[in-house]
Amino acid sequence: MEMVSTLNPDVPGGLNLKFNPKGGGCGAAMHAMCIGLRFPQPSEEKLLIEVSIESGRLTHHHPTGYLGALTAVLFTAYAVNGKPPREWGRGLLEVLPKAKSYIVESGRDVQENLETWGYFEKKWNIYLEERGILDSKSEPKFPDAYGPAERDAFYSTLSYQGWAGASGHDAPMIAYDALLKAGSSWVTLAHHGFFHGGDSDTTGVIAACWWGAIYCFEGVPKCNYEKLEYKSRLAKIGEELYELSRNQLTNGGGGGGSCQQA
Repeated sequence: MEMVSTLNPDVPGGLNLKFNPKGGGCGAAMHAMCIGLRFPQPSEEKLLIEVSIESGRLTHHHPTGYLGALTAVLFTAYAVNGKPPREWGRGLLEVLPKAKSYIVESGRDVQENLETWGYFEKKWNIYLEERGILDSKSEPKFPDAYGPAERDAFYSTLSYQGWAGASGHDAPMIAYDALLKAGSSWVTLAHHGFFHGGDSDTTGVIAACWWGAIYCFEGVPKCNYEKLEYKSRLAKIGEELYELSRNQLTNGGGGGGSCQQA
């Protein structure tokens, strides 16, 4: 809210906030997934990177913050296109150098951004090694005992200061962990992504977006969405995003997942 209050679109540069050493929170990631619905095609990757980063920098001008937005957007596009989830993490690592190049080319607080860049990438490498999917080919490995207590302990190790899911790197990471474990089970996704001792509303909304892009409402209790506030408005926006992305597909984009076709 503090960052939004300083934005001023009526003056030149009024949307270009300065680098924020404390801008590594999860808020940019939590709000970004719709960008992946708008630009899901592989041919739009450059635009997806730039829009997601600038969306994130509106409120979170720190790599840990806006790269969380990029991750949420990129994984949404992967879900729409039917990319196997075990490949998503490796795909992110391959996109990060392109994101860094864009930061350099943009010319805004380049030194500060590059000096704080490494944390996000390091944490994702550690996580992907832990799950055994750094190669993008292996199936993810989970502990035999991975109940609520074990998950809370593991999620805490991923975090910046112990509050799991509160930062731009670990919010999409925990959501991704839940998706990998859940497969097509909505209940398992909820247990792992929605209900834990950290910033669970953030991880929950990100995980549910990706899962929904793959599986639609399969297995989701109707009481979860039948009386959703602003349901008709949200559905209309979703239809408009779909039409925009479909127009791009008609003009030469890639394929689409089953939920996109629905």
